[in-house]
Amino acid sequence: MADTIGRRGFLKTLGVVGAGTVFGVRSGEGASGIVDATLDTTTSALQEALVVFESNAIIDEVLGGRVEYYAYDVLPLAYIAAGGGLLQELAALDGVVTVRANRELEYHNADAREITGTNDVQAGEGVDGYDGSSTHVAVIDSGVDGDHPDLSNVENNYQWVGNPFGAPTLWAHTGSLDTDTLGHGTHVTGTIGGDGSASAGRQRGHAPGASLTAYSAGVSLSILKASAAYDHLLATHSDVQIVSNSFGSTGGEPFDPTAPMNVATKQAYDAGILPVFSAGNAGPDSATLNPYAKAPYVLGVGATNDQRQVTEFSSRGDPNGVFDRQRALSTVESEDTDVLALERIGVGAPGNAIVSTVSPTDTLNLTGASSEHYYTELSGTSMSCPCVSGIAALLIDAYQQNGHGTPAPIDVLNTIEATAITDRSEYTASSIGAGFVDSVGAVSRAESGDLADFEDVTLAR
Repeated sequence: MADTIGRRGFLKTLGVVGAGTVFGVRSGEGASGIVDATLDTTTSALQEALVVFESNAIIDEVLGGRVEYYAYDVLPLAYIAAGGGLLQELAALDGVVTVRANRELEYHNADAREITGTNDVQAGEGVDGYDGSSTHVAVIDSGVDGDHPDLSNVENNYQWVGNPFGAPTLWAHTGSLDTDTLGHGTHVTGTIGGDGSASAGRQRGHAPGASLTAYSAGVSLSILKASAAYDHLLATHSDVQIVSNSFGSTGGEPFDPTAPMNVATKQAYDAGILPVFSAGNAGPDSATLNPYAKAPYVLGVGATNDQRQVTEFSSRGDPNGVFDRQRALSTVESEDTDVLALERIGVGAPGNAIVSTVSPTDTLNLTGASSEHYYTELSGTSMSCPCVSGIAALLIDAYQQNGHGTPAPIDVLNTIEATAITDRSEYTASSIGAGFVDSVGAVSRAESGDLADFEDVTLAR
């Protein structure tokens, strides 16, 4: 059965319905919110939670005097720590859509540039040469080594402060410090935009000219940290065009558009930013897709090996679910239907034994297979996701450099899917969506100003 949720509840979450509503006065249907089933409403022990509101404007009026809280700047979210009784009480207040537990998320742990055609794009083979220099990509992950020789294009290196209550900001700008003790985020960032300085260019990323912004959540990522990164990004960096997200929740969970992360990615999409998500590493079983990759307004990425075969670990969609992105997306924009999940991968990309940047002292460098000092080899949809984020940056760069303006996220997404390769008989829509990403094909269309529409997308069978 397709994942759905009541139409008006979702629109109110995004401020489309009930915008400007204040405490005690509410348009629409009933006033009862939902408490996350993982929260214990019978205990007085403090539990971390995120409250989703109809509008950011009513947070102070609803919560003021009731509980200590951190109100987001842009998103209609607030972080609290409260006992079960108060959580239940808050969920019943006018203006509250849902109360969710602040759970931990999971990092989805020959040459990818050659396999995808990015080498040709960078070298000007078949298209003019592009390196993403007119684009800005954000990465939400474990951090980044701001002093890595390959990553001088990291313009903003934010680290989680760690105290939502009383701190003037949740994110501190750390300059060129190494904020990544794990190594996951540095590896991901290098795949997107490392310039290969420490390897004479051999290990450069897909868009080495792109400007990069990194959000360091540390070894442990949570919904609070990830959603707060989106909030900070929306409040302070209007020029970002792509957000790369190599993390998610347990595969197989239903899609819920009122969940804090899905509210965050929708608002980013509406602001002209394309969120790209890893599909997850819960394959090869079906219906194991990262729930955040099911949102029809994000691009979910599966993993292949160097022969373009879908890896065993790459999560799969639900073969009985909705594959039509236009249909699923139309339910987000309509007041008359339930919101549908997109139960398939967007595209596949290399995610097996990928060599990318790492600090020599990072934890993951101790387990990697590369013999090069500043690089290590990792596998997972965490590695395929930034590959596609980098290719999306090349597409946007080609479009902008040729005077076509700034493309909308859906046009970037459709063009990447429409130009994907479906030349393997074992490909299915649930395992690889529209096929294997083709950097040259996508950039060629962008260069000419011929971005794809929904009808141009053909899914694997």
